Amino acid sequence: MKTSRDDLEKQQKLYDLLKKQHEAEKHEILHYSSLLKDIENNLIRNYFNTLLNDGIKHIQYITQAMAKIEGSSGSAHLTKEGIDESIEEELRSKNILSECINLSDDIEIKELIKSVVVDEEHHIQILKHIRQLIESYSEKN
Repeated sequence: MKTSRDDLEKQQKLYDLLKKQHEAEKHEILHYSSLLKDIENNLIRNYFNTLLNDGIKHIQYITQAMAKIEGSSGSAHLTKEGIDESIEEELRSKNILSECINLSDDIEIKELIKSVVVDEEHHIQILKHIRQLIESYSEKN
């Protein structure tokens, strides 16, 4: 019985450390993102973009490890309701950004925000397609 308790304690410690690292990665991503707006040198911008992309990848890996420890499947969150919630979040973001466009008098800022709105619209379309895929897979099973 002692081995099982030791294993549980070890798993809990691992989970706690992964959770701390997850938070650290999120903090780094926010930090690097805030720096990018002031960097004009393309090489340095590319380096920071690499750091950002790697940070996102690290968060994905850490999340997978945490889910495995929790005993849940990574696809458990891929429900129609979960995807609908993500679509709503993207719609809210798009609406907020659209309001920002209306409030800004600076043409460059407007164009930057418009490009993000286009991305948000694309994200909504991707999520709608994912929802269709989930619905078609669930109908087959």
